[in-house]
Amino acid sequence: MPVIFTKDSLRASVEAASGGKQTVLYDDKGYPSYMTIVPKFNIEDIDAIMGSGVHPAFIVGGVTKSQIFIATNPAIVSDGRACSIPGQAPKVSIDFDAAKAACTSKGQGWHMMTAWEWAAIALWCLKNGFQPRGNTNWRRSHEQTHETGGATDGGVPGAASGEGRTFAGSGPASWRHDNTYQGIADLVGNIAEWNDGLKIVDGRLYFPVDNNFTQAEGSWPASSVYLDATVGPGDRSGAAQPGAPVLSSGITKYNETPTPAGGSDVGDFDYGYVAKWKDMTAAVAYDSLSLSVRQQMAQLMIAPKLTAAVAAFFAGAAKGAIYARNYGERLAIRGGSWYSGAGAGLAYLGLDNRRSLVDGTVGLRPAFIL
Repeated sequence: MPVIFTKDSLRASVEAASGGKQTVLYDDKGYPSYMTIVPKFNIEDIDAIMGSGVHPAFIVGGVTKSQIFIATNPAIVSDGRACSIPGQAPKVSIDFDAAKAACTSKGQGWHMMTAWEWAAIALWCLKNGFQPRGNTNWRRSHEQTHETGGATDGGVPGAASGEGRTFAGSGPASWRHDNTYQGIADLVGNIAEWNDGLKIVDGRLYFPVDNNFTQAEGSWPASSVYLDATVGPGDRSGAAQPGAPVLSSGITKYNETPTPAGGSDVGDFDYGYVAKWKDMTAAVAYDSLSLSVRQQMAQLMIAPKLTAAVAAFFAGAAKGAIYARNYGERLAIRGGSWYSGAGAGLAYLGLDNRRSLVDGTVGLRPAFIL
């Protein structure tokens, strides 16, 4: 069991310095993690167009929680445990299953940050009129190039050489979710982060209906929402991308051949891409889905709009690109990395990679719910 309520000197000092917004939690081996406390809020507090009631990030298997704990920093992995420690080089080059295991192995309540949790924080930021910047241009912000972080490789900010990571939490307050040093650091840029609880299989979205992080992946419900494409199989040389992902109730075009019977690997060929998530379109068929389903897509930061015809609601201002391969199984990555530039952001969503991806720009972040 994690040691939560022991008031040791480290936890006391972190809570005092942050005014109670941060704390330190310990895992089953006693390793500490700096965590930011996110209090419960209702959907209508963000925008009533998305529905009402407690945001699903604060509901676990039907049970409402008063708060969630999100790692203040992207994780390192020590002794098989994902730990949130400021000033460390974030762990990268880890596949989805290993990243998830490094979080769940910490003990009861620990898990890899979920898609519902990411969406809740992103929506909170948008409601409060602030979107964090981050290391999106080789150790600096592409928007405000004077904003830099400590380079893990000693490289020069803005110089596209070496690796572009920065030490966790080493950037300015504007690189944190609430624009204070008590906020969650590096959600945008630095490293992209695996999210648990969201995937697509041949274009169809699968996810738990609330933040039930212990639900087995094989039991995630299949939604009635698909990511269709505007163009069919394209040029495998990469010279041309096959259109953009489109919210729909089914598939009319795949980026590439869908998964054969038996689930054989079909590789990573063409993908769909929208430079700004807010510009993602919806097919007329999307409007045939129930309002509650379309609202759910907004609550999960999948859809920037509720119908095909209307303009994006306020969340449509969220920065970030979306990528998708609507063939095979694809797991979710959020935030963007140090070279994503304008493509990075709270709304950055990568649904184009298999769970086996091991990449020097992709890492993880633990979370905890009691």
